[in-house]
Amino acid sequence: MTNLVFKQALGIAAIGLALLSPLSSAQADTAGQGRLAAAIQTYQTATNEGRAMAAQALRRALASSKNAPIATRAEATFWLGDYAIRDRKKDLALKQADQGLRLLEALQADEAPAVRALGARLKTQALLAKEERLAAYKLILEARLAYGMQKPQADNDWDLVWDELFLWESIASADLVGAERKVATGLRDARESELVRISKMEGKCDFQNFTVKIANIESNLPAYPIAPMFAGQAGGVMMRLSFDTEGRVTKAVATSFSTSQDFAVLTERAASNWVATGEGLGNPNCRTDRPTLVVFKY
Repeated sequence: MTNLVFKQALGIAAIGLALLSPLSSAQADTAGQGRLAAAIQTYQTATNEGRAMAAQALRRALASSKNAPIATRAEATFWLGDYAIRDRKKDLALKQADQGLRLLEALQADEAPAVRALGARLKTQALLAKEERLAAYKLILEARLAYGMQKPQADNDWDLVWDELFLWESIASADLVGAERKVATGLRDARESELVRISKMEGKCDFQNFTVKIANIESNLPAYPIAPMFAGQAGGVMMRLSFDTEGRVTKAVATSFSTSQDFAVLTERAASNWVATGEGLGNPNCRTDRPTLVVFKY
């Protein structure tokens, strides 16, 4: 009798396991995807001291999340490339940029625009690090056009992806030398009408996304941080500025920066002394949140 009860218990347990197995597999996939998303977020918010550990955790999460959505795996791959750039492993960064971009080929062209922009930014950085300047400029110019106009934001804030692409086109342009600059100028001129189109904003000032010039910038330049300077890294900050009727800056917010947040903070401080000139500043609607770029070339 005892054996019969024991066998019945085994049978019930086996049925239970059979019923639970598919669910456990699905739960494992979901848990893996959750770990990957969490690892991406942890890497993005990591301090300089904790970035290596965050990158290691991200690498493990990616390896164990092969069923995660394509865009999430591509994004994780790009952030690992970001770490490689910071670690001065430019060839590895370029390899990871290409791997992530190949993953995105399985999606429709209009899917995951922010992830595609991240991949373009990473590959641009890697190409610049390898001194393939013209290739870098062509890539980021096409990425800006592919991303298109600013995307509506739930919090009514600026589209930070759009601003980052704008910044990186400027960094890549500043890095050009000699005949490369002439070729790049020709490429940009040929796409000028498209660039103007993607700078338009419904219901805003006609010049909303056209950069202003800082008349007294030379006497009010921010100090470039020592670490990226000694590492030979170009950098820049994309600012959104507001002005009074005289063109004096009343508000400055850094919306995108490379390679150091310190540079963004220093630029925000320097901006308090800036006086701007540019199209549309006579119109009160055109004196709020206008872009300007500060690019440091070592």
